[in-house]
Amino acid sequence: MKRKIFVFLLLSLLLSTIGCVKKEENNNNAVSLSIEWMNFSQGLQKARQEEKPVMVDFYADWCGPCRMMDQITYEDEKVIEEVMKNFIPVKVDVDVEQALAYQFGIYSIPTIVYLDENGNEVYRTVGYRSASQILADMDEALSRIT
Repeated sequence: MKRKIFVFLLLSLLLSTIGCVKKEENNNNAVSLSIEWMNFSQGLQKARQEEKPVMVDFYADWCGPCRMMDQITYEDEKVIEEVMKNFIPVKVDVDVEQALAYQFGIYSIPTIVYLDENGNEVYRTVGYRSASQILADMDEALSRIT
């Protein structure tokens, strides 16, 4: 019995040590990627220049699901890669840009509106989106553009 406890403790210690080393390696070697958000007018201008669609995230600082998307969904490496490769990313604070939120009929947040390079809406989602959901949403939006 003592031997089993000793082996269990030794394995636990070994596994926790490996986890710590791996985290340190990731922290030291990781290249910090993030989505380079733009404001609406800059985003539309760049979309026309690069002939790329726009992904507009309507949010508010006080919105819990919006903050969760910033902390979880938009930190996912695959999401970052797909957004930066296929879209011009735009963030619109509905409290600051109320007229723009009204223009797009934003009544609930987070709302993500996908626009073609000319600013025409092609798709939208409302509510929190996980990484897998937003990846599927981006595919859907792109399929409606091409």
